[in-house]
Amino acid sequence: MLVDQLKAFHAVVTHGGFERATASIQLSQPAISIRIKQLEKHLGVDLFNRVGKRVHLTDAGRIVEEYATRLMILLTEMNEAIDELKGLQRGQLRCGAPTTIAVHLLPRPLVQFKKKFPNVEIKLLVGSTAEAEKKILADELDIGLVAGTINNPRHFKVFHYLTDEFVLITPLDHPLAKFHRVSLKQMVNIPLILREKDSLPRSIIDESFRAAGLSYRCIMEIATSEALKRAVAEGLGCSIISLCSIGMERKTGALACVRISGTPIKREFQAIIHKDKTISGPIKPFLELLNVKIN
Repeated sequence: MLVDQLKAFHAVVTHGGFERATASIQLSQPAISIRIKQLEKHLGVDLFNRVGKRVHLTDAGRIVEEYATRLMILLTEMNEAIDELKGLQRGQLRCGAPTTIAVHLLPRPLVQFKKKFPNVEIKLLVGSTAEAEKKILADELDIGLVAGTINNPRHFKVFHYLTDEFVLITPLDHPLAKFHRVSLKQMVNIPLILREKDSLPRSIIDESFRAAGLSYRCIMEIATSEALKRAVAEGLGCSIISLCSIGMERKTGALACVRISGTPIKREFQAIIHKDKTISGPIKPFLELLNVKIN
């Protein structure tokens, strides 16, 4: 009974209210309220401050939230351990990743994983590093494949995934298309089409030029890599883009790809899981498919 009460409490906290929690645990709002009241009676403290329809955690509620989250993780791990014992005949893999990883790096390993474990349900959430962190801490994701700075690294086990490199892409008839490498200085006067300001790729590019004491000429900003590549292919300009995002264009010869000499522009992709979560169940074979070293 206590576990059911804690599940109801965790659902209310995770989803931001009693009404929103109903779908996640398939209970009516009155039933959830009853379980919360039973939990408060059992502990002898109020867990929420109720102001109209809005609820906020009390100090005691925040303590219970921390332990309830740990309990939900342990329950998930118990189920995963049993699934592992059964040879992963069932279970769930919940993964979060930014667009570049989700679109260009994950399709093949996900297909391989599904062929190997057809009864394991896969959920892929496309979003930012911050979103992945938040959902892992709320036990809504098992693993995050992230780029950029991890805001709360002490809450996670962090593993190196791969190093991503940025390259110059040009139309096939561009003068630089015949080069094997090009320096940042050579790109200063080239009309560039780049991702929007404050996006992670743009921030990395800006920092690289700033560190070299150089500026660049941006003639257009586009919010998606696919549209950006199409604009370059149409001859509107050149761009600096993730190497892993142009695999198809390199294979078909739709764009010219030139590596950057001097100090290459790079970023690290990492795999993160909750610090209290064991690497078991579907997580372990999935990381192995990604060639992530977990030892």
